[in-house]
Amino acid sequence: MRQKKERIFKNAHELVDLIKKIELSAVELLETLIKRVQQVNPDLNAGVTLDEDRAIDKAKKADEALSKGEDLGPLHGMPMTIKDAYSVEGVVSTGGNPAWKDYVPEKNAEAVQHLVDAGAIIFGKTNVPLNSADIQSYNEIYGVTNNPWDLERTPGGSSGGSAASLASGMSPLELGSNIGGSIRTPAHFCGLYGHKPSYNIVSEVGHLPPPPGHISVGNGLSVAGPLARSPEDIEIALDILASPQEQDSIAWSFKLPKARSNKIEDLKIAVWPEEEYAEVDSETSSLISATVEDLKSAGAKIENATPPFSFRDSDDVYSKLLNPLMIAGAPQKTLNQIDEIAKTIEDDDMSSMSKTARGASLLARDWIVVNAKRQFMRQQWRAFFENYDVILCPVCVLPALKHDHRPFHERSLMINGKEREYWDTTLWAGPAVMANLPSTSTPIGLTESGLPVGLQVTGPYLEDKTCIEVSKMIRDVRGDFRIPPNYQL
Repeated sequence: MRQKKERIFKNAHELVDLIKKIELSAVELLETLIKRVQQVNPDLNAGVTLDEDRAIDKAKKADEALSKGEDLGPLHGMPMTIKDAYSVEGVVSTGGNPAWKDYVPEKNAEAVQHLVDAGAIIFGKTNVPLNSADIQSYNEIYGVTNNPWDLERTPGGSSGGSAASLASGMSPLELGSNIGGSIRTPAHFCGLYGHKPSYNIVSEVGHLPPPPGHISVGNGLSVAGPLARSPEDIEIALDILASPQEQDSIAWSFKLPKARSNKIEDLKIAVWPEEEYAEVDSETSSLISATVEDLKSAGAKIENATPPFSFRDSDDVYSKLLNPLMIAGAPQKTLNQIDEIAKTIEDDDMSSMSKTARGASLLARDWIVVNAKRQFMRQQWRAFFENYDVILCPVCVLPALKHDHRPFHERSLMINGKEREYWDTTLWAGPAVMANLPSTSTPIGLTESGLPVGLQVTGPYLEDKTCIEVSKMIRDVRGDFRIPPNYQL
């Protein structure tokens, strides 16, 4: 019996291998995962909707297919959950928004369909913040999701339910989305792997927001991508997910290049040194330094190096591109207030409120200029990666923070004994998003209080597999995913 339970923490590719060898049935695995949800979800509130009966029927069909010698794909018969920001056919899909609490899609989001076409069985949805617009996962419909490492802390957001589900053994694979760290930060907070793909290589058609009936075909920043307990699963999932949007697939296809090398001694790795503008918790910095030393000992060529522009300039461009997207659809009264604030702020004021107002009130003609700056920075990144294969930097300024559901302007952080603004949590997420770069959050150890810490591996545009390959190397020198103590079997 214990052997069956231990299977829930195996990696997705290992579980699929067992299913295909008929050493484990899809039905058996699904039933084990459903029991796990029943056991641990009451404390975590990560899973919000189960589609149990239909999933069991699909698992039976997957087992029957194997008996006939049919292979349904690289995820044959593997049960998994999906972030509630994605439409899943026949399952309530809310995006954390009470206005959509009764929405039942008639078709899957395109990324979800790719997973289904590869043999995955979607058996439930996982929690998100309202409109996926927070790094804490809670909403009026389903309530608060807790971190398996410490129930008084958030698992992150917006893919927080995804991360908590993975870390506690409720699901072996998840699909997240990212515009301000929403894949990488939950992975960091929960000790997982999370990959923010190069921009627009994974379809976001069927993501919520925008509202049901509207689709996102690309807004210049947000992406869809996988979370998992191993970099191998990230790579397999990305191979499944990466493809043109359905509306474009009639005319073109693409194939991501292989990693630049799978030998650590062949790679030249940059490390982004500490930034006063985005100061990081001292324990996080220490774990990153230890990781760098381990990589050097393993033969990696590593140098401190910064991009050819300041962090502040990068953040300025990012916030001006981000905030019009985040504020779109707000009540007119709110928009009017923001426009008034924007008239009074100084150009050098980089407080969260000023950045929000400055970006949200941007005129279209000014946006053109900002986007041109973004494209110039992207070319500077391209030149940077002619000298380095990847750059390592923090995922977030601190490990998982305690629940704080006050209005945003009332929240704050303590970093090394100093009070910082709440939205400083997204600072290190910004450069890769602004420049459309791939980035893999990789666990590197625990703080003294036992909270996981991740490291961000960012690479050249469309060279996602180089990021994932370096993530494997870091795993080999720093250790694999660790099960949270209270969720070990």
